[in-house]
Amino acid sequence: MRRNATGRRTVLAASDNAEAENFAGGCMLSTADTDPDPHVTYLPQRHCFAVWHSAPEATPVGGSTPIELAIPDADGTVVVRTVDAQLVAANGADLRTAAGSEKEPSTQGWLSILDHVERNPDVRVVPRALVDALPRAAHAVPNAGGSSVLTAHGAADALRASLRMQNHLSEGASMFTPRPYQVHGASWVPTVQEMGGGGILADEMGLGKTLQAISHMIVGARRGEGNYLVVCPTSLISNWRREIENFSNGELVVNVYRGPTRTLEQCSDAGSVTVTGYPTLRTDTDRLSEISWSTVFFDEAHVMKNSRTKIARAARRLSSTTRIALTGTPVENRMDELWALLDLTNPGLLGTRARFTRRFSVPIEQGGSAAALAQLSGAIAPVVLRRTKAEVATDLPPKHHVDVLCPISNEQATLYNSAVEEAFDTGFGPDRGRGTAVLALLTSLKLICNHPGLVNGDLSRLADRSGKLDRLTEIVDELAESSQAALVFTQYRRTGEILSNHLERLTGAPIPFFHGGLDVDKRDRMIDQFQNNDRSPVMVLSLRAAGYGLNLTRASTVIHYDRWWNPAVEAQATDRVHRIGQKSRVTVMALTTEGTLEEHIASLHTRKKAIAGLTESNNELALAALDDSTLRETLSLRAVTR
Repeated sequence: MRRNATGRRTVLAASDNAEAENFAGGCMLSTADTDPDPHVTYLPQRHCFAVWHSAPEATPVGGSTPIELAIPDADGTVVVRTVDAQLVAANGADLRTAAGSEKEPSTQGWLSILDHVERNPDVRVVPRALVDALPRAAHAVPNAGGSSVLTAHGAADALRASLRMQNHLSEGASMFTPRPYQVHGASWVPTVQEMGGGGILADEMGLGKTLQAISHMIVGARRGEGNYLVVCPTSLISNWRREIENFSNGELVVNVYRGPTRTLEQCSDAGSVTVTGYPTLRTDTDRLSEISWSTVFFDEAHVMKNSRTKIARAARRLSSTTRIALTGTPVENRMDELWALLDLTNPGLLGTRARFTRRFSVPIEQGGSAAALAQLSGAIAPVVLRRTKAEVATDLPPKHHVDVLCPISNEQATLYNSAVEEAFDTGFGPDRGRGTAVLALLTSLKLICNHPGLVNGDLSRLADRSGKLDRLTEIVDELAESSQAALVFTQYRRTGEILSNHLERLTGAPIPFFHGGLDVDKRDRMIDQFQNNDRSPVMVLSLRAAGYGLNLTRASTVIHYDRWWNPAVEAQATDRVHRIGQKSRVTVMALTTEGTLEEHIASLHTRKKAIAGLTESNNELALAALDDSTLRETLSLRAVTR
């Protein structure tokens, strides 16, 4: 198979006993193995070592973390198995202490490589003899589908690259220490650069993609090379500028390219970073494409999931050595979105859109083809780096989901039934008009669930008319008593305004409402005041406007007041709180009105929908495609048994 950014992979068939017999350097591992010396496996995506015993009853001395490794089963076949391991920093001193002995082949092999790399920090290649001495236990890391295993050369290359990046980042004036998995992410960027292409840094939201990008820029600046362009949503421009200035401590020079006086002076200098928004990229494509950029980072790159938009076409015109897309959701609804991003960062890798649809989209989306999924995973492995919090940020506090069923009031039920009856009596029409009419009905039903006054215009009294609003009132009262802060997300501007006013009267404190209609400076002030001041116990936010890029770890409770079709969008919003820097257990509440369309949406969220761990999807289009009878059955108010 081809060599990729995280190393070469070799497929291990379940019946491949020759591979299994050589797994531990000539001795078979099994449940009967009583060797007291532990095995050592390098975990590239975490940039650390796992010290573990093959005997299931053995307990790691320095703490236990469950990890998945590809190791021989009792009958000798290689399978993916969960083992308890002690995670150890990637250096010789810590590994020697944790392993306790240098006799075991995997320990001996990695210590030899570490000694060599530490003596030669700028080494480009680990000597082949040292790599060939590694037993399979030393690199038993399976891919996401469990169909292949990282090779010794792939593991050694990943270790060397991360140690080199770690060494560079420890020098100079920067005032931060990246986490080990962030070091690997920063070292991954130049790896795809060396391959002559780009890639997608697709870490789950909250794992610090911004910091990994900045780390790459800092190292480039220290070498006297690299001019960088960051393209992001307008609301995140100030955040990028602030983060670059804070982390680089003056080593990077930031130019914000927006507003009437924007200029591109000195943007070609080494260590310069130009930050601009997607709207400016669209209007100033000619000027921005005249510059030869070292690396272009597209933050929240899923905004370009449609390759035919003006922004996506403008992005393709930029001249750069490397293009890196940063997004926690490279696929939100359709597989074609992944094709669009990779066609931007690595043109031609997945062929034409039509070929991609035929080979991957149709077999995976419609038939759940494991073969097509495995083939796609192998094709994108060199250029897509995806880690989840469960994999690399095990020190984050837990996240607890609570589905809160709210009763429907008589007023809501009457309005809900009337809306459904009227819509079906009128009819939805054919083709394109049908989709628009169904969407209008869905919006009306969801607003009724939020509060009947949003539909009938009567907002003179809010309490005791909406089960959700009453339940939210109780929740906020309880949180206020324990001095906990919360975020409340809604997808509707008018709902957000009503909630903000209602909660302000309830708590006697200012309740800000963050939405897309605010200018950038006001958004920045609002976020800063909430995060760094305990005056406001709650912030209400627009799901779309605040679904990415913000750090609001002061809150420990997230409340989704209304449900969005795509769980990935809700997850993005939740991760404004559940991210690096959070110290408290996070509670996520989803309010659902019983017996309504919202219960249908909630049921969609509970289904397992994933494409190589990259996507979860569902939307209104699926409902619009139903026949009238099925659609009516789905939307009609259902009786609730109490």
